[in-house]
Amino acid sequence: MDFLGGLGMQAVHAHEAEMTEYAMDRLSEVPGLRVYGPPAAERGGVVAFSMAEAHPHDVAQILDSIGVAVRAGHHCAMPIHEKLGVPATTRASFYVYTTTAEIDRLIDGLYKVKHIFA
Repeated sequence: MDFLGGLGMQAVHAHEAEMTEYAMDRLSEVPGLRVYGPPAAERGGVVAFSMAEAHPHDVAQILDSIGVAVRAGHHCAMPIHEKLGVPATTRASFYVYTTTAEIDRLIDGLYKVKHIFA
């Protein structure tokens, strides 16, 4: 709490919102990638997505191999995955420590996934 208080919660929120918007913009560039959920202005620093070519667990493993940490699975939301007809999603999270360079690395990794599964 001292750390966050020192940053200021408004600054924490503003950075998270900025990183989420940047990530959503960059993710929209990746062909065949589908983002789930509301637009950036209506969400927190979490983006769930799927790629037409690859299972979310494969996406996560390939990203991990280049040092990008994401989660794959149901994310405690199995009913919505069933309703959407997807076996799982990959989820990236952004917070006060996230940089645009890290998001760019995520996007580079997603293009690597596309190349592997092309």
